[in-house]
Amino acid sequence: MSRKKSFELNEEMVNKIISVAYEDASLLDRIKVMRAASRNNEVHNLLNLYKTTANEVKQLGEEEFSREIFKSIENRTVPVKRTTDKFIYDFISIILSRPIVSTVTSVILIAAIIASLIINKPVEYSYVYTTAEITEAEKQAGYAFAVVGNFFKETHSTLQKEVFGNAVAKPFGQSIRIINNLLEGDKNEPN
Repeated sequence: MSRKKSFELNEEMVNKIISVAYEDASLLDRIKVMRAASRNNEVHNLLNLYKTTANEVKQLGEEEFSREIFKSIENRTVPVKRTTDKFIYDFISIILSRPIVSTVTSVILIAAIIASLIINKPVEYSYVYTTAEITEAEKQAGYAFAVVGNFFKETHSTLQKEVFGNAVAKPFGQSIRIINNLLEGDKNEPN
């Protein structure tokens, strides 16, 4: 009868050794690997080799990804949006890229706004209305308010009689009667 080893150095065992070396293994896997390492020099040497590699990897740490590298990759891979109106784009870039041009443009714009306000100042009317004109305007306003008031009264009565009376109240009353009949019918049925 051949005696079976408690471990075999196969791919699964190597993966467990790597997990133990990088401190990612479960407690049961750690126990199995440590037991196998104490009994076999090949497993022990392999575990020490992977532990050394893991320590070197941990000492490397993370490297900062520079913005310039990212921009160069982005410029090569991401297509640039083409502007359809190059004149406006060039004009705006000239104004914004040079502080003197930007300042001069701002001063000209502010001066144009102030000049337009001075030139187009509000017109003041000096016309004086007579008493007869004021009385006539009051009569016309009273007539306009009376017409609008009559229109609202007619609309109110139409809304009250036709819409609320016929379109809302009748179907609502029928629905209540149906519900009452259903409820009363349930009470009259023998159990």
